Amino acid sequence: MKITSIFLAAVLASASPVIFAAEIAQPTPIADDAAQAKDSSLYADGTKAIDEGRWSDAVDLFSRAAQQGGDRAEGALYWKAYAENKEGQAARALETCAQLRRTHPKSNWLDECSALEIEIRGKSGHPVQPQAEQDEDLKLLALAAIMQQDESRAIPAIQQILSSNSSDKLKEKALFVLSQSDSKQAQDLIGQIARGQSNPALQVKAIRMLSIRGKQSADLLADIYQHTTNEAVKKAILQSYLVSGSPDKLVEAARNESNPQLVRTAVQTLGAMGATTQLQTLYNETKSHEIKSDIIGGLIAAGPKGAEVLGSIATTEQDPDLRRKAIRNLGISGGQASAPRLVATYQNSSDPETKKAAVEALFLANDAHDLVALAKAEKDPALKQKIVQQLSIMHDQEATAYMLELLK
Repeated sequence: MKITSIFLAAVLASASPVIFAAEIAQPTPIADDAAQAKDSSLYADGTKAIDEGRWSDAVDLFSRAAQQGGDRAEGALYWKAYAENKEGQAARALETCAQLRRTHPKSNWLDECSALEIEIRGKSGHPVQPQAEQDEDLKLLALAAIMQQDESRAIPAIQQILSSNSSDKLKEKALFVLSQSDSKQAQDLIGQIARGQSNPALQVKAIRMLSIRGKQSADLLADIYQHTTNEAVKKAILQSYLVSGSPDKLVEAARNESNPQLVRTAVQTLGAMGATTQLQTLYNETKSHEIKSDIIGGLIAAGPKGAEVLGSIATTEQDPDLRRKAIRNLGISGGQASAPRLVATYQNSSDPETKKAAVEALFLANDAHDLVALAKAEKDPALKQKIVQQLSIMHDQEATAYMLELLK
């Protein structure tokens, strides 16, 4: 492997993994739920495509995620360029990085794209000259070369960097170089950092790098979780379980954690994993209204499987607030496929507020057809007004036709 390739890998992975590019969104306003769920789904699917080497799929998914805008648009552009390069489309990758610079000139992902450009141009016979790079990058190149040639000498050098006054950026990249080694010495050092024993400032970074190693790191992370009181560290561990694929650890944390913010993070991460069986089990076990509400919010990101659980909650939940939230979220996650259930909910309920929740859900599902039908059949003036209000802001021909009919 060329030194520049090692350098690129260090630069790329020293950034937070995809799941940490933005905090998992809180399940509050309905419109935000829909946008965040779609964004999370595209990003998670793109990450999976990267992991499986499905470069064409990754390009498409991250392209769509970037078009959605929001907090993850910048990261999506970078990962799109990364996948394009892997697919053999170097020119497109360079253009995507240029797009990132134009649209997000202050993005934290610009360094990653710069490193990608270094590798692409190096392979094309037009390498970037070392003197054009910062001294820290030269140090990292030297460190990567030593790691490749003689790991026993590289690890002490990494330890020296981590304990020095070097920038946090260099330390993070050096930590990544260390994480590429499978040796016990290297992994023990990362474990020490993850426990906060040697460099507290790098603790969260080390946790995220451990998660990339998969389920083999799950027990270590769980042990760190149990022995720390630092909320930021605990949150990083919970989020890392998405990368390592450890839903059982999230369930354990959700059951035993007393901090409601951390319970919410565990639930939301389970939703992003599509762990609907675990979420339904937690929902049935808990007596907490707040946790149940968090689970209903977390199920949005689980897609069609989450819609099935939401449909069950909407049918069986006795608490009216939770039932209505489940009904509304069903419109987001289930889309028009949930329309028959939502129409039945409206028609079979005698509770005006439940009917209004069903109307809002049909609006979120973009189902103007059924809303028009309900409006025409509704005798209650208040409920009819609610339906018409929703139809009035839908850009749909059938809704517009009904508005014109009301004017006659």
